This record gives sequence, structure tokens and C-alpha cells, in this order.
Amino acid sequence: MLKQPLIIGYILTGILVSPYFLNIVRFEESISTLGHYGVTILLFMVGISLNPRYFKEIGKISLITGLGQIIFTFSIGFLISIFLGYSPIESMYISIALTFSNTIIIMKLISDKGDIDKLYGKISIGFLIVQDIVAMAILVLISAFNVQSGAGEILVLIISKIVLILTAIYIFTKYALSNFISYASKNQEFLFLFSLMWCFSLASVFHLLGFSSEIGALIAGIVLAIFPERYEIASKVRPLRDFFLILFFVVLGVQMTFETSGNFIIPAVILSIFVLFGNPLIVMILMGAFGYTKKTGFLAGLTVAQISEFSLIIASLGLRNGHISQEIVSMIHLLA
Repeated sequence: MLKQPLIIGYILTGILVSPYFLNIVRFEESISTLGHYGVTILLFMVGISLNPRYFKEIGKISLITGLGQIIFTFSIGFLISIFLGYSPIESMYISIALTFSNTIIIMKLISDKGDIDKLYGKISIGFLIVQDIVAMAILVLISAFNVQSGAGEILVLIISKIVLILTAIYIFTKYALSNFISYASKNQEFLFLFSLMWCFSLASVFHLLGFSSEIGALIAGIVLAIFPERYEIASKVRPLRDFFLILFFVVLGVQMTFETSGNFIIPAVILSIFVLFGNPLIVMILMGAFGYTKKTGFLAGLTVAQISEFSLIIASLGLRNGHISQEIVSMIHLLA
């Protein structure tokens, strides 16, 4: 009725049933797990929509825009944090938190609007993937401070794992997957079950190797995007995605905290203004420099006007490593 995305309603529902209000949520961990299934299926569905030829079309601009936005947002955010009186190490964590956008929410919104195949949608998804890769690299480097071996050794190990798993996927896809898809497509139920098995299998493999299970699901979808059956698969899986994804956003509302100090409010508001207006402006300028229309740049820029779940994870790691205080973590939560 209010012409707003249903995501807002889901989050408000979560706040309503949270301990702050009605306090009727039980087994939050179980609901959160079901919501995680929704996120996994969402990225699987997005992957199915990303035919590899798209990357040839928008790969260059996505890479340049993604890296450019990261560099400029980090630099300006760092200067703003220093100006607000934070130490260099605190400013570094705050500026990293400002840099990354929430892939899950943006992909959900673009998908709901039916804009995945539009130019701005493809570019947005492209630079969100670039952001996620950089964010995972930063998580690895921060985590490296807690282990005996150096960050260099960890990066070599991670690159080796990536090369190994992508090679295995390529060989399996080329020599076996087409036969499985051809056999499964003879029965609609079996095609549906096979698709879910493929999605969660790759997600599990990536998780076991120390990567994000969501990235595994995204790659599982991209692999299926080359097959003509992708449209049938997408139509079958979409209702399941919608149901589980509702739970994810409800849990997001349940987990929101309102216990903040007045000390955080002014810095959080200033930094929020930068995220809401500065981030889109950076993307618009970068895309304008490469000849894209103002409308395409504006729509793509809007997708970076929030911060990611990676921001909260990085802040938690910084607290665990003793690099920042609980006050900084609370401020980043309020900013989010």
C-alpha cells in the first residue's frame, strides 16, 4: 500500500517481535539458519541470471567502478574519521566499514524490480561481486594477525584453493554436468531437486574450504546459466527462495540493537550522510567518465548507498584482535 519494498516490512516485523517490543521470538538460531538458506538460494538465482557473456559485456566497467569506489570511499572515509577525532587504526576500520555495500539486499531489490538484465543492474551486480572479493581478502588479512603463519602464506593457500576448486568445476561441467542436466530435465521434480543439490553442494564445498558459502552458490548458478534449462530451474526455485529469504530479513530486524550512547550519534549521522550521498556520487562520476548516461550512473550509484554485513564482521574481528574498542563497534552498528 505504501509502494515500498517488502524488505522494509520484513525488517519491521523482526523489530516488532524482538525482545525490545513483543519478545515473542524463540529459537532465533534455527530461524537464522533457515534465513541463511534463503540467502544461498538468492545468490544461486542471481548466478543463473548471469550468463557468462554478461561478464564480457560489463566486466571492465564493473572492475574499474568497483575498485575505484573502494579506493575513493576508503580514502575520504579515513579523512572524515580522522577529522572526527578517531585514531589512525580506528579510522582505518571505520573507513573499511563504509566501503562495502550489502550484496544480499541490493541483489534482492534488483531481482524484485526485474532489472537484473538491465545495463545498470548487470553493472551493479558486477561491482558488488568485485567488492565481495576485496572484502573477503581484507577479512583474510585481518584474521592473519591471529595466526602464527604470515598473511603471505595464507594468501598463497587461498589462491591455491581457488585455482583447485575452479579447475574441478570446469572439468566436471565440461565432461559430466551436461549429461546430468539432460537426464534430470526429463522430469520437472527431478530437475528441481537436482538444481538444489547442485546449489547446496557447491555452497558446502566452498564453506568447507574456508570461503563464503554464498559465493559457492553464486558460482553454482553461473555454471547452470550456460544451459537452456536455466529458465525452468529459475521458475521452480523462485518460490522457495522467496519463502526462506523472508525469514532472513525478519531475523535481521530481530538482531537490530537500540542500546547506543549519545557519543556515537553525531559521528554516525555524519558518516551516514557520506554513505548515502558520497558513495553514489563517486560511482556516478566514475561511470560518467566512461561515457555512461546520467540515468544509468544514478541507478547504479544508488546501489552503494548502504553498508555491508562484511562491515559488521570486520568490526567484530577488529575488536577481537584488540585493534578497536567496543565503542567503535557500537558506532558502526548504529551507522549500519
